[in-house]
Amino acid sequence: MFYYLSGALKRRLILEIQDSFSKHPVYNKAVPFIQNKFSFKERPQFGVVVKGASTNKLMLSAQNYLGIVQSYVMLAYVGQPTYLLEWAKEDANVIRNNGGVPPTPPGVYYLECITAPTSVGGKGTFVIDPLLTITDEVLLKAVTGIESGAQLRNVPLSGTVRLWENRRNALLEGRDYTIDSKGYVSIVGRLIPGSVITADYRYPVASIGPIEWSWNTADFKTLPGVVLAFGKRGAPGDKLAVVVYNDRVDSAEAYGGKFEISFNFDVIAQDPMQMEEMADYLTLSLWGEKRSRLSTEGLELVDISMGGEEEESYDENADIYFFTASMSAQFQADWEMHKPLPFTLSRGTTVTVLTEKGMSPDRTGSTPSGIKAYSNSGLQSLASPIFVGRNVDYERIGG
Repeated sequence: MFYYLSGALKRRLILEIQDSFSKHPVYNKAVPFIQNKFSFKERPQFGVVVKGASTNKLMLSAQNYLGIVQSYVMLAYVGQPTYLLEWAKEDANVIRNNGGVPPTPPGVYYLECITAPTSVGGKGTFVIDPLLTITDEVLLKAVTGIESGAQLRNVPLSGTVRLWENRRNALLEGRDYTIDSKGYVSIVGRLIPGSVITADYRYPVASIGPIEWSWNTADFKTLPGVVLAFGKRGAPGDKLAVVVYNDRVDSAEAYGGKFEISFNFDVIAQDPMQMEEMADYLTLSLWGEKRSRLSTEGLELVDISMGGEEEESYDENADIYFFTASMSAQFQADWEMHKPLPFTLSRGTTVTVLTEKGMSPDRTGSTPSGIKAYSNSGLQSLASPIFVGRNVDYERIGG
């Protein structure tokens, strides 16, 4: 975690220094030579080298515990944990612009890794199998009480249908109603005149993909309102789920704190006056211009200190020397990690899902309409998220 944080902060720091020097009418030529460590093929006339970092950890609470994250989005594992995604969270700006609700319909979105990158810049692919959630769909309104049944708007996944009378009393399948494979509900016995029967269920829709992904990137577009963050641990065959809700729920435990990170700079030049001017300009730009901007992003510039000066012979025969000014800057940066709450996905029977043709190389079967059908025993078997250790029947968590 330290190297992820310090590496990201170092890259950001280099970009900010390059931005500052790009505005200088004399030293803007140094921008290509503001780099990480001494990565020059040849020593330039002048430049800035950002070297390694040291750190101290600051604990803000016992065990670094911050609290519970509430979100429209929850990351869940299918069977054993896999790490195609490092984390998933809501995209606050998109949700805000959509009237306070995610544009992506509520449901369970199963991600399956088809191929994975093998190098930096490489591409992998994944597919998404959505299982949408319907809540409080009005099935029928009893007028006489002898109504015999009604048709659900969508064909539900077997085992996910739950009926409610007046949104309070749960009806039991087999005793109060039966349902066929096409979603027609038959009522057993009489209903109370004036009562309203509503249904909760999930139903599958066509797969999405294949979609490309790369190491250490985020996908904002595939599921609008949801940020999918990819690391480097995804492997072919990995399966997990992203659950989207109508309302914010407790989705993860948050742990975090602060790191005090110190970076060292070497300002190099062939002329001592240039070296001094560049060192002063670097100090002023970081402390004056960049400090407030970085502070709004949680990166606090605590201190800048000047070190010693050195000179190094570049060409003894030509009597050419390099002059180096050593500097250091100390930052405070927040770190935070989210641990998904202990939910698991219940098991179920194999189901056949219709999907668009050509979604994945391992899909088989076809239909006259050009739509492919495939059997998926693991991905489409969700009935409901339940606590680890509970039985696999449908449970309604909360009230």
